[in-house]
Amino acid sequence: MSSVTKKNIIRTLTMIALGVAINLIISGIVSHFGLPLYLDSIGTMYIAALGGTFPGMMVGFITNMIGGLSDTSTFYYGTINVLIAFIAGVAAERGYFDKFYKVFMLVPFYLLLSIPVSVITYILYEFQIGDTASAPVAMFLHAHGLSVLLSQILGDFAVEIPDKIISLLIAFLLYKIIPDKVKKELSLISGKELKKNLSPEDQEMRSSLRIQIGFWFSLAGILIVMVAFFISYKTYMETRVEGFPEIYDPVQLRTETLLYSGKMLSAVLGLLMCIVSFAMVLADHVVVTPLHKMAKEMRRFAYDSENGRDKSVNKIKSLDIHTGNEIEELYVAISKTVEDIDDYIDKTNEQAEMISDLHVNIITALADIVESRDETTGYHVKRTAEYCRIIAKELRRSGKYTDELTDEFIETLTIAAPIHDIGKIKIPDAILNKPGRLTDEEYEVIKTHTTEGYNMLIKAKDTLGETAYLEMAQDIAYCHHEWWDGSAKGYPRRLSGTNIPLSARIMAVADVFDALVSKRPYKDGLPVDKTLDIMVEEAGTHFDPEVVEALLRVKNKVTSIMDMYS
Repeated sequence: MSSVTKKNIIRTLTMIALGVAINLIISGIVSHFGLPLYLDSIGTMYIAALGGTFPGMMVGFITNMIGGLSDTSTFYYGTINVLIAFIAGVAAERGYFDKFYKVFMLVPFYLLLSIPVSVITYILYEFQIGDTASAPVAMFLHAHGLSVLLSQILGDFAVEIPDKIISLLIAFLLYKIIPDKVKKELSLISGKELKKNLSPEDQEMRSSLRIQIGFWFSLAGILIVMVAFFISYKTYMETRVEGFPEIYDPVQLRTETLLYSGKMLSAVLGLLMCIVSFAMVLADHVVVTPLHKMAKEMRRFAYDSENGRDKSVNKIKSLDIHTGNEIEELYVAISKTVEDIDDYIDKTNEQAEMISDLHVNIITALADIVESRDETTGYHVKRTAEYCRIIAKELRRSGKYTDELTDEFIETLTIAAPIHDIGKIKIPDAILNKPGRLTDEEYEVIKTHTTEGYNMLIKAKDTLGETAYLEMAQDIAYCHHEWWDGSAKGYPRRLSGTNIPLSARIMAVADVFDALVSKRPYKDGLPVDKTLDIMVEEAGTHFDPEVVEALLRVKNKVTSIMDMYS
């Protein structure tokens, strides 16, 4: 048994003892001075508001059992005091004891409860006015023509109204003098404090299980009451007539037996309600609450980031559930499982990162192999990849093409860009590295590097499977020489506008910019400002205007990349 459980047991027993003492002391004072009141449920209301329905019910039931030692009829009102506790406990959960005026809204409920009190009194005193605090009023009403039962009910109303108002007032004052910190700790016994912090979704999930448990407990209790009533009825009747069957009138015997069985039922029902309430509290602490906590945290278990997963694992471990049954075993298993899942995901991410790094290195190496055949390009692939990344981020920052420019898109673009000219591996060295101007026939051969690259990547997709990276690499390799206006200068498909993939439009700007600023054996590199002027002139014809505008805004970053890979 955990220290928390022991502490809660001690608190519960202490509250029950305190509530019983309050009931007995105050009702004893009232009896001593002969006041026309009861005031024997103040402790019941107070403890129910403070610690929940179960300790309050126990206070009411024990108070009646102790009172029954001197007055046997008190036994039979146990169920009523249990119901008084139930009303106070439920009302406290809904905040009725938080405000002075709210607590008096319970008076009508207690007046309705006085009706079964009157019926029990009517039965106990064999259908006559009961010898209770309300007897003078009830006798007066009966003397003026009202029936016994109606006189008893109205007489009880006359006493119950001031009795319950005073009782609620004293219980409220006792409740308010308790420090909030203490009330918060005591409310953990009933689960009231936990419910305050639950979202509507959590409350619904938690309540559904409690309702199911409560339903089956209540059904079992009803069956027990029915069996107890039947047994007491049969046993009493058989005992009374055994040996003297000729003495008893059947009607009188049946009436007497029903009265006896009703008394026993009233006494047993109060105890049964306490048992069901205890079972509910116990189920709440060792089943419902632990399961709810685990389910809640498992729903929140985060797979999206390492910090999120670590936080979730630590949160689940901090639940510290100790129920001493299979629930605790389940909790231990779940804690171990989520920890293993977290470790597995970390290892998987590490392996995925290693594979991704290896993938990028292979791509870069492949691009270097391709570019190494072209003796004039140098760091062209590294620069253009960085230009693409910078331009794409600037486009997104300025609100352009935001639907496409996700983090994943930009990351994939940066990786795919280096192999935009992979098709050049199929171009003969004599043409690829020709120092002078190409003939028309040679230029047509050079242009085939777009379709050759596309076909190579199609074959790679057949082998490696379809991925976002290969899809984008195909678009770039195939379309980065298309013109925005769809003119014949663009190749190989003469696409136009946004029919050209965005990745290829960005690549086109990065590729031409780098070609213009770079020195070749057959030309000198142009200054950056002159190059940008040429790009602006061709915006709307050769290039997507939005991409060119983005390039102009990141001029300084682009210049830094040029210096880094010069």
